Amino acid sequence: MPYARTRTGPLAAVDMVPLYRSQLEACRLRPDETCLILTDTAYDPAAASACLRAALDLGATAVVTTLPTDQPFPGAYLAAAFRSSDLVVVLTPHRAHYDPHLRAALDAGGRALMAVQPPHVLRRLPADAAVIERTKAGAARLARAETLTITSPHGTDLRMRVAGRPALAHYGAADEPGHFDFWGGAMVEIAPLEGTVEGTLVLARGDQVFHLGRFVDDSVRLTVTGGHVAAIEGGLDATLLRRYLHDHRDPNAFRVGHVAWGTDHRARWTAQLVQFPDAGAGNADAEGYLGSVQVELGCNDDQYFRGTIRSAVHLGLCLLDASLALDDETVIEAGRFVGSLAGCQPRGGEGPS
Repeated sequence: MPYARTRTGPLAAVDMVPLYRSQLEACRLRPDETCLILTDTAYDPAAASACLRAALDLGATAVVTTLPTDQPFPGAYLAAAFRSSDLVVVLTPHRAHYDPHLRAALDAGGRALMAVQPPHVLRRLPADAAVIERTKAGAARLARAETLTITSPHGTDLRMRVAGRPALAHYGAADEPGHFDFWGGAMVEIAPLEGTVEGTLVLARGDQVFHLGRFVDDSVRLTVTGGHVAAIEGGLDATLLRRYLHDHRDPNAFRVGHVAWGTDHRARWTAQLVQFPDAGAGNADAEGYLGSVQVELGCNDDQYFRGTIRSAVHLGLCLLDASLALDDETVIEAGRFVGSLAGCQPRGGEGPS
């Protein structure tokens, strides 16, 4: 039996309006601003209706644009709408964050929020002041780094250069000019300089390959040379990972696109195993889990990473008890914040769920 009632149907928007209003307030939507809401023909219409009502209740001017789900994202057509909007809310899996026209609007001071997690994730992981503070502090430290190293007791020893790349803070609220964020996501991210990633990445039992919806059962060893995964060794998990990447017939699928660490004390490592009432869970929790470290294979050419790797693959390898160092300073040790980020470690009852 399901653990809760499923919130769908024509009246679901009524219950969702307060949730969207709270999130739009976290995005600092003001009465004198314009909010553009993008959805598509296959997305739950309750989401767009709830967001529209919430924006109007805040006094903003708001409009909903519905896109065809099976056509390319019409960025050029929407360019004028992006420029005239203060906040764009993306309620569609269309990859708006890869669109240069939206990037131009952000560079001019606009804001954008993508909200495509299942409703139960949006309810459980709304914008949170502690998460925002923790994530911004981590990004500020990362912005000063030239090198990044990931290690683990299982054999991971991966090194890369990051100098000159944007250090990104994602915490679920588009609260600053030029900021693009993801409701439910909470992480500090960066795309290493292409070709500089070297070493070994070991996935241990209990780590996640979140795009495949899979927890690792037997150890997987990836050898990285010049930013490219040269070998994947292990048992069944290694076979599945290797086969998934090979099936794309794209050499860029084997390249390291970006790295990140999670910053949300509310995220659940076991989310993708739990029988939730609505389908879909895991990636926001796996990426945002407090102190976890992620290495992403594949593309990093979206408009905020500013990388050059183009691929259909965007595969997250999430490590539960890894350590991470910026230059010569360890800032995460076995999943706990230390060094200059020690103040980011939750105290008392606040911690990973």
